[in-house]
Amino acid sequence: MASNTFDIDALLKIYGASPDYRPQFEHRVNIVKSWNILPGSRVLEIGPGQGDCTIVLATAVGESGHVDAVDPAPLSYGSPITIGQSQAQLSASHLGPRISWIEDSPDHHLSTNQTPYTHVILFHSLWYFSSPSTFPSLLRLLPAHTTPAASLCVAEYALRAPSLASVPHVLAALTSSRLQAERGSEERNVRNISGPEWIKDIARGEGWAVKDEKVVVPPKGLQDGRWEVLGILSQGFEREVQEVVKRHEGLGGVLTGMKEAVVGALEAVEGGVKGVETMSVWVGKLDKGQGL
Repeated sequence: MASNTFDIDALLKIYGASPDYRPQFEHRVNIVKSWNILPGSRVLEIGPGQGDCTIVLATAVGESGHVDAVDPAPLSYGSPITIGQSQAQLSASHLGPRISWIEDSPDHHLSTNQTPYTHVILFHSLWYFSSPSTFPSLLRLLPAHTTPAASLCVAEYALRAPSLASVPHVLAALTSSRLQAERGSEERNVRNISGPEWIKDIARGEGWAVKDEKVVVPPKGLQDGRWEVLGILSQGFEREVQEVVKRHEGLGGVLTGMKEAVVGALEAVEGGVKGVETMSVWVGKLDKGQGL
């Protein structure tokens, strides 16, 4: 069967996004294409959030396929549009019947669902996991809920800066992760930082072998890096640091120094924060057989 075509303008319209959001969908379409998800596939997407990758996956599986999008976050999460509002809008589109939105933890969903999945998708969701142990625990559950030839498809930031303009993103992510490790804030995007080698080592330990992998540079205009940097420069970051200092005085200097490194890296970026680019992304496709 041939793969579906992806009309990015149509996806933008369904999502209700401005043209400035186009690089977000270009990024998702490029990666989903590399996974070669064919029409008729039954997909489990873990951590869909507001569904921008979900509708790309729904396009890939076609009318005969389906996407179960499982996320434990409450529907009220997200700003300026909540997860619930975004999912309702996408469900009203022609892609809606191809998607089931499931507000649940992945492990509980798997324990109560008998559908064998052909693909399990982790698209920029690993860093949201609350603990490093969540990933291996999930991998141990998957064999009983996937087809024999199922693929585990992962896309996560590679902690590599392809240009000076993306260095602030790498540093901001590490800074946010260090704060999260101490404070445990549920509002942080980076809750459990994981690089490609860690991901591959854990996956191999649970019987998943790397079938294909690459590091890609996101499209120009992808705003994720800028958003992370702005988070470190915000007053909210300073308030969280002060909370940490109350319990661990020494970490105040560490976190302040990490922020200074972000600010210093910005000096080499033309345009400052507006010129920040997003770091490279590791894209892997794994199976339960022999790999690379």
